Amino acid sequence: MTGARNLLEALPPNDTGHAAFRADILGKLPGSSPSARRPYPARPAEQLSPSVLRVLSYLPTNLSRPQIAGKLSVSPSTVDTHVRSIYAKLRVRDRSAAVRRARELRLLAAVRPQSPAIT
Repeated sequence: MTGARNLLEALPPNDTGHAAFRADILGKLPGSSPSARRPYPARPAEQLSPSVLRVLSYLPTNLSRPQIAGKLSVSPSTVDTHVRSIYAKLRVRDRSAAVRRARELRLLAAVRPQSPAIT
């Protein structure tokens, strides 16, 4: 298993469904550090509720918070609460940083704002 450590360490820990398995293997390789033995924390996507993800999907748009609230049929204070939750869980301070971080984590690819049905 020459080079296995380098290969496994090069993989982003949260971009796979096998993060715990990866951590177990790294922990068993000779010379592993204690941090390699600990499982990785859950991805922020796993911590965001579906309603928060819906709000997140509107952040890349030019819509204001009240406009997002109107699109989602919720109150503006609900959107404000969800946006604060997004900022905290993504560890960012503003909307553009939240969008950038969400794109890095591939959170925006899975959920997009729904457009009205054309009939």
